[in-house]
This record gives sequence, structure tokens and C-alpha cells, in this order.
Amino acid sequence: MATVSLVLVSHSLQLAEGVRELASQMTQGKVKIAVAGGTADGRLGTDANAILGAIEAVRGPEGVLILVDLGSAVLSTQM
Repeated sequence: MATVSLVLVSHSLQLAEGVRELASQMTQGKVKIAVAGGTADGRLGTDANAILGAIEAVRGPEGVLILVDLGSAVLSTQM
């Protein structure tokens, strides 16, 4: 059975990776989870290209659920 994949978008890569670790344990590794956090140069922020890459990495027939940490991450996701 296919499942919806997750993309975690955060202003902090470290936060996104921590949430991925928790979610992976909770789903026993049965859900594809990708993260997009921080900027290309390692600062806090979001990167629309990284978000797109994360979506493409886990996209499947059941779709992708995108979870964001702050409102401006929604704007980057919509780009």
C-alpha cells in the first residue's frame, strides 16, 4: 500500500532533521520523509529550490504532505 510522503520545511536545517528523525521512528520507516531547511549558505531561512528538490525526492502516487514551521516557509513552498 502506498502512503503519502512528507516534506518538512523549516528555517532551521537542524530542526527539520530532528523532526524527520522523530517522524521516521514513529512511522517505523514506512513513510518517505525529506527535509528542506535553512539557506544554501547555512543560515536560518528557507530556499525555494531546496524545497522543490525535497518534494521531487519523495513524490509518489499518493502525493506529498508539506509541513512548515513558520508562515514565510509557506511562501517559499508556493514558489
